[in-house]
Amino acid sequence: MSYVAVVGGGSHAAEWITRYLASGFDVVTDDVSTVRDEVARLWPASDRLGLFPGASADRLHTATPELIDSCVLVHVLEGDGPPHASGLVAHVHAVRGCSPMHLVPLVEVQGPHAAALTRFYRSIGMAPVPADAAAHERWQLGEGLVQLTDGDPDALIAVMRALRPSGKGAGAAVAHHEAVRFAAGGVQRWQPGEVPAAPLVLYRTPVEPEWVDYNAHMTESAYLTAAGWASDALFRYIGDDEAYRAAGHSFYTVETHIHYVREVAVHEPIVFETQILGVDAKRVHLIHTMLHGVDGGLLCTAEQMLVHVDMNAGRSAAILPDVAAALQAIATAHAPLPVPSQVGSVMQLPPPKY
Repeated sequence: MSYVAVVGGGSHAAEWITRYLASGFDVVTDDVSTVRDEVARLWPASDRLGLFPGASADRLHTATPELIDSCVLVHVLEGDGPPHASGLVAHVHAVRGCSPMHLVPLVEVQGPHAAALTRFYRSIGMAPVPADAAAHERWQLGEGLVQLTDGDPDALIAVMRALRPSGKGAGAAVAHHEAVRFAAGGVQRWQPGEVPAAPLVLYRTPVEPEWVDYNAHMTESAYLTAAGWASDALFRYIGDDEAYRAAGHSFYTVETHIHYVREVAVHEPIVFETQILGVDAKRVHLIHTMLHGVDGGLLCTAEQMLVHVDMNAGRSAAILPDVAAALQAIATAHAPLPVPSQVGSVMQLPPPKY
């Protein structure tokens, strides 16, 4: 286990503690009882932003000299900090975030340990900048987001995700946060000889606020958005990650059939079961089954045909061997599963009755 210490109290301490817990650390602090309730209040928003593997609000401990000495980072919000810290120390004058720190990506770093602090905060998906960075850059990553959303957690997350395709400011930051979370092992890559689960369960999430329409339930396009994230989890499982795509290889969806079965409201939990129906040299036929995360009820199915492409050549291409081996192993494991009734259905009106 890796430990981070937070020295000091108040709302900012709770926000930093929540950020470190959500990044998969054990956190030690002066008085657990004074921050536990506040961390519990902040935790659902961190969950919606995305948790690192193993993250838990329960990994909070009362500080002892022995624990502080084992910490990879000691974040000092008040006073001089403990004399027995052996890890990286982030004093209040060297590290400055923008409240709410558990969501906003900005962190300004300075001082003799600025390079090490920059590496640390990038590793947990934040956007560290030097204290002398351009004011507009800092505003885009911090105060601008808070002003635009009044600090509302749902609005903050929605705005950052909406900016993601731009590759700028908070959009780039939220994409980086996602990338380092997945790289940390959010979805473990298939290994040769491993027998895949049948079906695979690789993606679960609460219903995001931006997925909900004026009828107060998940809108139709959001079902496909969620299924797309389930596909992304599958891609990472089979080895189609950032490096694979950077080399010019990817899967494109060429056909989708969605069956809407049941409505679901904001923040309700959903989970996907993924079944491979067929694989050939270039194509993957699959179905995602979306279930309610509490009662297990069927919410929708999304049947899809994917084609592997050479993005540099702009045409379909054979799936590379390692990924093909993973897909074949999944297809073999899934062959005994019953084929869902929604597969291959045709949309049509029934014949008229005379």
